[in-house]
Amino acid sequence: MHTHFVSMMANQAVWQNTVPLVAVLAGILGISVKFRKVSAAFARESGSARITVIIVIVALLAAGIVYKLGSGGGSMVNNKSTFQGRVIILGFDGMSANIVDSMLAKGKLPNFAKLKEQGCFRHMQTTNPAQSPVAWTGFSTGQNGGKTGVFDFIKRDPKGYKLSLATADIEGGKAQPVVKSKRFWEYAADKGVPSCILACPVTFPPDKVDGNRMISGMGVPDILGTEGTFSFYTSDDLPVTKDTGGKVFHVDSNSTMQMDLIGPLRKAAGQIDNVKVPITVTKESDGQSVKVTLQGNTFELKQGEWSGWKDISFTMGLFNKMKGIFKMYLVEASPGFKLYVSPINMDPRAPAMTISYPDGYAKELAEDCGLFHTQGMPCDTWALNEKRLDEKAFIEHMDDILGEKKKELSFEMNRTSAGILYVYFETSDTVQHMFWRYTDPESPLYEKDSPYKDMIEKWYEKMDAIVGDTMAKLKPNDTLMVMSDHGFEAFRRSIHVNSWLRQNGYLQLKDPSAPSGGDLLEDVDWSNTKAYALGFGGIFINLQGREEGGIVNPGPEEESLKKEIQTKLMAWEDPKNHAKIIKNVYLGQDIFKGQFAKDAPDLYIGFNAGFRASWQTALGNCPDKLIEDNEKKWSGDHLIDPSLVPAILFCNKKLNENASIYDLAPTILKIIGYNDEELKKFDFDGKPLL
Repeated sequence: MHTHFVSMMANQAVWQNTVPLVAVLAGILGISVKFRKVSAAFARESGSARITVIIVIVALLAAGIVYKLGSGGGSMVNNKSTFQGRVIILGFDGMSANIVDSMLAKGKLPNFAKLKEQGCFRHMQTTNPAQSPVAWTGFSTGQNGGKTGVFDFIKRDPKGYKLSLATADIEGGKAQPVVKSKRFWEYAADKGVPSCILACPVTFPPDKVDGNRMISGMGVPDILGTEGTFSFYTSDDLPVTKDTGGKVFHVDSNSTMQMDLIGPLRKAAGQIDNVKVPITVTKESDGQSVKVTLQGNTFELKQGEWSGWKDISFTMGLFNKMKGIFKMYLVEASPGFKLYVSPINMDPRAPAMTISYPDGYAKELAEDCGLFHTQGMPCDTWALNEKRLDEKAFIEHMDDILGEKKKELSFEMNRTSAGILYVYFETSDTVQHMFWRYTDPESPLYEKDSPYKDMIEKWYEKMDAIVGDTMAKLKPNDTLMVMSDHGFEAFRRSIHVNSWLRQNGYLQLKDPSAPSGGDLLEDVDWSNTKAYALGFGGIFINLQGREEGGIVNPGPEEESLKKEIQTKLMAWEDPKNHAKIIKNVYLGQDIFKGQFAKDAPDLYIGFNAGFRASWQTALGNCPDKLIEDNEKKWSGDHLIDPSLVPAILFCNKKLNENASIYDLAPTILKIIGYNDEELKKFDFDGKPLL
């Protein structure tokens, strides 16, 4: 799973004429652990317009007029299922079949071993590309990106070469469904089988399906409209280079300090600016703690410790407040001062946007299980990358997120008597991204005998414990599936694909003598460019009639160019050790099939282990180097050839061999009562494994 992108593009808010709407505009905010989403403000219109809208809404409600939205609601089904059991699916992001094999052989995963003995364990083929949004969408739909419209973390508009995030889509201030295909929980509802879906990636906004419960996952923004922007207050001098994962502020280390928490954008007096909430921090006499005063509440914070969830309210206008929750970590109290403030999440008890279905489900879950991260990608890996948090603090952060999911799983297991229950766990992915360097002697950041050398295996053992707890609660007719979306490998060398295209004559900058080009393809000379790279391996042909400045003729010229690039890339070697950089270069038409395949990359690179497309490549940058060492703490990855990162699939029932992630949706549907003839009508790319 990838999050956080450097802020390279931000759109001004679009303010509606009459109806007060939450305005969230797409952009790219940061490069770190994942792609970051930029939104403009949450704002309201004039008081008179607001009062008019309220009156109209009240009148409609009083009249009993309900307009139902959603793909699943209201469908008429005549062949209801008689299924009365439960299908429980634990989604452990990034768990590697290769690591599981090794740990099973050592006896370190007793519950996984028991599950294998009861049913089966399969190495499962992931999607191509092996990216979380693509893979989890393939899992939930049973279809490839050509049918779902999800190909990468990033997408482009060929008419203007504009880039945007692929995990969320905001139009006119309202979140629109990203996935173009029907999910297995919608098919299940058609059979009368309910589902509870907790944080499945790429489910923002939530599907409105009668009888279902859903908390949206990857794609839900923080209160700024990004996918996670931290704040950091320090008495150190600010560096010349800016942080890409958060906002850093200088404060003088005094006994009492005043600072502002940065909130969402607001339109006031014709100006658009962030709402700010003042906080006061007072150092305690022990030199190891501070008192924080915020909106009339005071609490103590000790050095090296996390706070609990703290409430905050931003005034957006008359009768309009936006509520958020956040946590603090006091890095240093004295003599200097360093304070980390997490991204401010939407308060699940009163979220500013729809993040659950039914609307009140997020509040219900918070009241029953405690407050939780609503931000779709909650692990703040960029804070560790930029050394705002150390490894100890980050591990505690991951433990906190894991604890939330465990409580939610237990709560829903206890009250779900029949139907489908899916729970997503992201920290199994995050721990490998950030701690792989301790297991890899070839990593530029390898530390021999580090206290963190066993952290990945320890986290796999945490997943094993969750499996054990779940198995203990199974009923005789329950089916338990434990799966991941892909595996993992080392990330040692960053590959600048656009720089390679430039060096080989396929891409040209407006200034041919410039050493490098900027982000978002802004310096590309389209009149002399035949191909360009975006995302984590995609290459697009600058095609006439499709791209705004296309120069390559469709047909034979296009196909010849793709073959030429494919052949040359396959021969590329790392001058450092003459290792082959690329395992496969796929033609887009060979891996993307369906009505949206026309929007997919024309070529897709399957890197060898150790290599990965650079963060700069993802944003269309063209650096002055071809290859460089990856010196970020983000040292493990899966954005390589899918054959090298198989996923896991365990089940307490016997399943067929040769499992693919596309097989899971039809398998689940067959378990709950769909027959083979019905499944054939759904155009799945997988098949039932029963």
